[in-house]
Amino acid sequence: MDRELAGCVVLVVEDEYLIADDTAEALRDARAVVLGPCPSADEALRMIDECTPSHAVLDLNLDGSGARFDVARRLKDRRVHSVIVTGYDPFVLPRDLADTLCLQKPVSRHAVVEVLAARPARVAGRRSH
Repeated sequence: MDRELAGCVVLVVEDEYLIADDTAEALRDARAVVLGPCPSADEALRMIDECTPSHAVLDLNLDGSGARFDVARRLKDRRVHSVIVTGYDPFVLPRDLADTLCLQKPVSRHAVVEVLAARPARVAGRRSH
């Protein structure tokens, strides 16, 4: 049985529709509020600027453009608990992101929920401008 994510706001950044939809459904089943899914880094960055989530699940290779780390860095700057779910090996993470949890695809939707539920939530909130 999945652990609870009630009270968590989770940003999903994934460009593969079926993976994004499955991940979002698993998070909602665990009672999380889901932001996205965002299929691009630009969309994810805009969403983070509007509302900082408590947690995030993100892919590194969006739109086939290769690994991008700007979303992971923005989330880390905001102290958002993130898990990278990617087909890349963890060694591709730059040194400044080495402490970000990385799971290799394929990964079960239940594993993603379990990993997020094990990390304490910080309060998500709207950004003031």
